[in-house]
Amino acid sequence: MTAHLEHANRRISSHLTTDGMDSFKAGSLIQTISQPKPFFVYLVLFSTVLIYLLHRHRSRPTTPRSRSPDPEKKPLAAPVRAPGTWTPVPFTRPSAPAYPEWSIETTKPLPYRPFRHGPKYNITLGLRTMDWDEWIELDNEYPRYHADKARRIAERGDKCCRTDADPRVFDGAVELLEELASYLPQRYPSLFSATDNGIRNLFSGEVFDVRKEVLTVNGRREDPMTLAARLVQDDLAIMFERSDGGYYLSAGAILLAGFWRLEDKFGMALSEIHTTYVNRLGTSIQGCVLTSIVATCLVSRRNWRRAC
Repeated sequence: MTAHLEHANRRISSHLTTDGMDSFKAGSLIQTISQPKPFFVYLVLFSTVLIYLLHRHRSRPTTPRSRSPDPEKKPLAAPVRAPGTWTPVPFTRPSAPAYPEWSIETTKPLPYRPFRHGPKYNITLGLRTMDWDEWIELDNEYPRYHADKARRIAERGDKCCRTDADPRVFDGAVELLEELASYLPQRYPSLFSATDNGIRNLFSGEVFDVRKEVLTVNGRREDPMTLAARLVQDDLAIMFERSDGGYYLSAGAILLAGFWRLEDKFGMALSEIHTTYVNRLGTSIQGCVLTSIVATCLVSRRNWRRAC
């Protein structure tokens, strides 16, 4: 009888001990789940950051930005030639795709950072090669720019829009106008349409005849640089190389510049125009960049100034 009782007590004690261990293990599991491990926290944070970056990438403007080489550091491979002479080369500008979802009412100006961020800023020309699709940028401020330019043309005339009498310069200004008349209807079909002899502005109703022997807007003859200025938001300037190797401001439409006038600098050499930085950047501008530009490559300049 005593042996049976001891055996039963051992079974009960063994059962109670096993149940106690199971309860302890269950409690430890619950405690472990209720206190997440650092790896789980890091995984959640990483996922959150990844989703945020993907959202920023998708919300950027659909028009690509240039990430091409810097002509200041790697000059373009231009053929050797005598100063002031150019050998014609066959070239057709690539067709421009329509700007995605462009609207004269809702497309905002694209933001730019004119210089690299960082603790040190070195003065450079700010030059980059760029895609042909990026040549002319228009946005929802176009109506204001167009009205301001029309007013300035009426007020100041050839003081702000002028082409040198040199036939080479005149041909260059006409070529610019012809390229704009070809490019703009392709890139901004909701604002411009091509015509047999030029281009129509669908916003203003202006009709441009860009033929060299005509050069009119709504039947009124104007300087080719004036006609070009009416089409875009930017001011325009053409530098021509002469036999002395210098580049001269020989054609321009400077209507909205904040701190200089075309009449003050027309016909001047680049070294005279940029007197502030001529010692530091003059050789770089003329020797490295302008003389190495080729017809098949666009070069853009992004710079800045401080206004007080």
